[in-house]
Amino acid sequence: MSEDNAPDVAGIAPIPFDGKALGVRMKMLRDLRGLSLEAVGKAAGLTKSHVWELEKGRAVNPTVNAVWGLSAALCVSPSMLLGLDDKMPPIDPVAMKIAGIVDREIKRALRQHLMEKNDVQG
Repeated sequence: MSEDNAPDVAGIAPIPFDGKALGVRMKMLRDLRGLSLEAVGKAAGLTKSHVWELEKGRAVNPTVNAVWGLSAALCVSPSMLLGLDDKMPPIDPVAMKIAGIVDREIKRALRQHLMEKNDVQG
């Protein structure tokens, strides 16, 4: 302990990131929700090939935006996706799939509405 009563973490090594485990979780969640690589990529704001590379463990350093996008697309928390929390959401997989579809469609419709609004104004 240091003088300010904060725990001394200087000697503790950070937990190494396991890109292959991320890929395994991504594939499991994608299959569970019945989503294609393209659907996950589109929902996460990534390319289909980038999602594939992450699933295969070939891309092992995802950005924060990629993790947030993938976790939203796969309907899990970022901590679950990264393996920091192993708890699956307490909801039926079919209901989770429907919720993911609804969320993506709402976001798509909102983007389309904003683009149309910009076209009218511009």
